[in-house]
Amino acid sequence: MIVDIALSNNFDQDSLKVDIGESVCAVIDVIRATSTIATLFGSGVNSIIVAGTLNEAYSLKKAYPARLLCGEKGGLKPEGFDYGNSPLEFSTLDLRERQAILKTTNGTVSFTKAAGSPAVFSLAALNFRHTMEDVLDNALKNERDILFLCSGEMGKIAYDDAYIAGLAVKYLLSKPHDLIYSDSAKLVLSAAIGDRSLPDALSKSISAESLRGVGLGDDIEFCSKLNGYNLTIRAGSSGAVKNSGVSAKDGFIELVLYKR
Repeated sequence: MIVDIALSNNFDQDSLKVDIGESVCAVIDVIRATSTIATLFGSGVNSIIVAGTLNEAYSLKKAYPARLLCGEKGGLKPEGFDYGNSPLEFSTLDLRERQAILKTTNGTVSFTKAAGSPAVFSLAALNFRHTMEDVLDNALKNERDILFLCSGEMGKIAYDDAYIAGLAVKYLLSKPHDLIYSDSAKLVLSAAIGDRSLPDALSKSISAESLRGVGLGDDIEFCSKLNGYNLTIRAGSSGAVKNSGVSAKDGFIELVLYKR
């Protein structure tokens, strides 16, 4: 079994050491999409539809007005959205039994890129341990390789996502399994070993810099909380949305809680 890293979502299959169609995939966008996803579920949401474009997000909201329309463009809440993409804000809300639609600049793109994987999970610091247990369990039971897909920022590498991938590799190395690590896996591991402080590591990333630039720097500390939620989120196809009359080239991705 091979452990590989896509350092940004701007990749093609030839650049990977694993076949994404035969691998467990964990999507990482710690600042902020996968942190927001973890917090939404932690606050009571039971379903999130990932929208590929802003137009798809607006169309889904029209088809499903009861769903909360959440996300960002350039870090800020787009016009007509119910909420932005702030996990700190969502942590203060009671969203029990609610459902959501999410569109972000980087993270939702990654879920689309990962759609060919037989098992896609959403990984952040906030749900790290619980999710890593299930990623490893799925890989072992099904004899699959593991791919950590770092979202990056606008198709470029972002240190915060690479650092979380490094923590994931470090976690796997602590387990008694004979795994093979790609060079990119060794590279991100060195970041996790070199930076011992998770908050400091995330804070110095380009993603954090961009967030502070739009006045939302308080989210960074919240995204740095390790294992704040004991939950795992898995992606799958949404049949209900496919039949809603909303057009999408490759269908829609639904995120739900993964039950062991």
